[in-house]
Amino acid sequence: MAPYHIRKYQKDDRTQVLALFSRGMEEHIPATFRYLLKLPRALLLLLGVPLSLLLLCDSWILATVCTFTLLFFLWFLARFPWKQYVANCYRTDMADITKSYLSSPDSCFWVVECGGQVVGMVAALPVKDPPLEKKQLELFRMSVALEHRGKGIAKALVRTVLQFARDRGCSEVVLDTSEMQPEAQALYQSMGFQKIGKYFMTKLWKAMHICMVQFRYDLPSVQEGTL
Repeated sequence: MAPYHIRKYQKDDRTQVLALFSRGMEEHIPATFRYLLKLPRALLLLLGVPLSLLLLCDSWILATVCTFTLLFFLWFLARFPWKQYVANCYRTDMADITKSYLSSPDSCFWVVECGGQVVGMVAALPVKDPPLEKKQLELFRMSVALEHRGKGIAKALVRTVLQFARDRGCSEVVLDTSEMQPEAQALYQSMGFQKIGKYFMTKLWKAMHICMVQFRYDLPSVQEGTL
């Protein structure tokens, strides 16, 4: 394995960063599709509609075409929220990464470079309206290229954010991930993050019963650290 190092984002990284982010989100489409297939309403649709057509029209061809049409619709439904999410990010914070994450000392965007290629990334922003007497930092845009996973890169990126938060006197690091990302959830929990809540990101995600899961990491205060 070629050595890798974590550094701050540079404008020349933009193309690789956007491609890495997009690929990472698209990886969740098959899992989302399989999840939808297991929903009772989807099973009812896949079995009920073709069977009804078969009974009414006595046509196996029509029933088969209907089944494949419904499967295509479910694939589109599984694909749409991830594509929509990527498009929204491209219009907002990732439209100008330097402006969004590197214009303040309290935020940052890091990339992982290996063999001259960007193979990982993570970002951090201060939470605008944290709970009373809390200073929170939010972890964003965590992604590691598929072929570079299992090598400790993701943990190194999380530790980078945690140290960044400590250096700025934050009391907590928070993040959101989806139920379709069990590996990410396991990673955060193994590093001391705790689940603190769930919510639906959009009405479509609610209709699909896909939750976002909220995590928090409690950082010791300066006083606690010196005891």
